[in-house]
Amino acid sequence: MGQGSMQKKAIRIMRLSCAIAVVGLLPAVARAQAPDGADAGMAVAGAAATPTPAPACERRGPIHRLFHHSAHTLQDKFIGYPDAFVEPPLGFYVNEQLSLQVAKADPHRFTLYRTDFLPGTNVLSPIGASRFNIMINRVGAWPGPVTIEWTPDQPAVAEARRQAVLAMLQQTGQPVIPERVVVGPSPYPGGMGIEPPNFYNNMTIRSQMASPAFALSPIESAASGVR
Repeated sequence: MGQGSMQKKAIRIMRLSCAIAVVGLLPAVARAQAPDGADAGMAVAGAAATPTPAPACERRGPIHRLFHHSAHTLQDKFIGYPDAFVEPPLGFYVNEQLSLQVAKADPHRFTLYRTDFLPGTNVLSPIGASRFNIMINRVGAWPGPVTIEWTPDQPAVAEARRQAVLAMLQQTGQPVIPERVVVGPSPYPGGMGIEPPNFYNNMTIRSQMASPAFALSPIESAASGVR
């Protein structure tokens, strides 16, 4: 490439740079100059206030606004923001899920149902006594109430059960005030409609038919002495 060609190329680059600079500065210069009739109107009205300057974003040229908008769009759509990349420690979401499951199971742990008492009495059944012993070890860390499932058809039975449970808790030395032992409905109402009885009957029939329908394995038959 000759020296003349290089000079022509350099001149074209300089002209292009000057054109870009002029185009970028023209809007700012145009906005900086007041209209011709502005001074006359202000002089006639006698107003001493100066025109409100345009915002900084409008005083900038289109090239500057173009690059500013491109950079903002690039960070918002592709690069992202540093604050959004703060990750919690390992196992955070697993522990959060387990804590939620425990929190939803706590009302069941501290509820004594009708089946936990002998029918029509305030005496705990064997299963109810086992659940009560487990409850004693956890009631100190439980801020909620101890619920006795209500019996709307026999309100006196529910109140007698509440008094009996409160007395047993106080005998064990647990710091339980009387207001924490309440009578209320089950936190889990179970199935609704006509389907639950059918499901219960199906489970009962399957449990009864399991032994004659399915033979024992050879190992279990040998252990039990069945031939």
